[in-house]
Amino acid sequence: MGAPSRREIGHGMLAERALAPILPSEADFPYTIRVESTITESNGSSSMASVCAGCLALQDAGVPVKCSIAGIAMGMVLDTKEFGGDGTPLILSDITGAEDASGDMDFKVAGNGDGITAFQMDIKVGGITLQIMRQALLQARDGRKHILDEMSKCLPPPSKSLSKYAPLIHVMKVKPEKINLIIGSGGKKVKSIIEETGVDAIDTQDNGMVKITAKDLSSLEKSKAIISNLTMVPTVGDIYRNCEVKSIAPYGVFVEIAPGREGLCHISELSPDWLAKAEDAFKVGDHIDVKLIEVRKFLSLINEKGQLRLSRRALLPDPNPENSSVKQRPSNFNNNTASQKTADKGTPKKVLGITKDGLAGNNIEHPKSKNVAPKLTNPIKHKSAEDILFSEDKVVKRLDSSAKDGPYFNMDRQKKSSRKPVISISSNNENTLVNGEAKV
Repeated sequence: MGAPSRREIGHGMLAERALAPILPSEADFPYTIRVESTITESNGSSSMASVCAGCLALQDAGVPVKCSIAGIAMGMVLDTKEFGGDGTPLILSDITGAEDASGDMDFKVAGNGDGITAFQMDIKVGGITLQIMRQALLQARDGRKHILDEMSKCLPPPSKSLSKYAPLIHVMKVKPEKINLIIGSGGKKVKSIIEETGVDAIDTQDNGMVKITAKDLSSLEKSKAIISNLTMVPTVGDIYRNCEVKSIAPYGVFVEIAPGREGLCHISELSPDWLAKAEDAFKVGDHIDVKLIEVRKFLSLINEKGQLRLSRRALLPDPNPENSSVKQRPSNFNNNTASQKTADKGTPKKVLGITKDGLAGNNIEHPKSKNVAPKLTNPIKHKSAEDILFSEDKVVKRLDSSAKDGPYFNMDRQKKSSRKPVISISSNNENTLVNGEAKV
């Protein structure tokens, strides 16, 4: 047959452009589509015939096209007088070979009743008016509607599923950072999934696209479940039922919460009772219910055992519930405490001080700051023993120490001295201190 000619390539490109808008996206239909139209003889437009036949072929193959498309070739004879007419331009629908050769315009239009997907025009005259062009487009729309009605009557109706001989392809989207969980170290994980499920291939991309190719639906669904569980994001508090114990270690058991996804149930989380060894109560193959209590973030990017912490004890009833009631504090306990602290805060405290002459003074204020020296609000000036007067109802202590000791006294000197301090309580009358003794 030889290579395709320039005319065949051009007509094929026109038919492809007409059908491309109704094709599904690659994410919805990840197949390579090849439509071949073989024209043995034509007495009209072979490109528009390829559009109509190509749309029916896609529907019969199970390709989920968006709508049906039809094409029609329009023609025009601008001067009809030479053909016995009155000279009014004549627009022709679905022209034949003779009309195409003798006419002044060849106008191919493809689309449906709502719009146009492709068109091509060959014109042999100097130009046409907008009115003629408008009339040609409206007449072409009526022709497409008629062809679409005839296409809808075809038997059997378009298939809604792919042929059983076509390979099954499923495309799923995962987070890009989860791709390495599917591939594994050196591709070990993806190879194990292919061997376990029997799929033909699993292709991954850096943007998170995963394409699974299989021969049957069962293997495809099994591989989808494994990949979904590998890339799922577990949440603390999730409960997993009837999970299989995969392996037992001295510190706990590894439980498969989903195909290809395991977590560690520590020995302390297996039972409310104390267990010396995990194998004393469980064996490989047992099924238990567990609850996710922790996800270790630093292992979230590594497919290792122990990244998920599980608990069986959290789902079991407590064998020793505490029935003791907790004593409640009074409702105004916190308020009284807070008000007392607020009242005491900032109030200077008064303590009994000792003056330079060894006499006890009073009303010494402690300031808030520790860096400021305390001040005597009512200091006692030392002039002479006779000049010192004490107010009534005051307690005064006389210490046997010299004035140079200041407010501090020496305990050793106090022990050696036989003299004792004299305490005087004033009465209603004024009293004076004479010769170091209190006179009442």
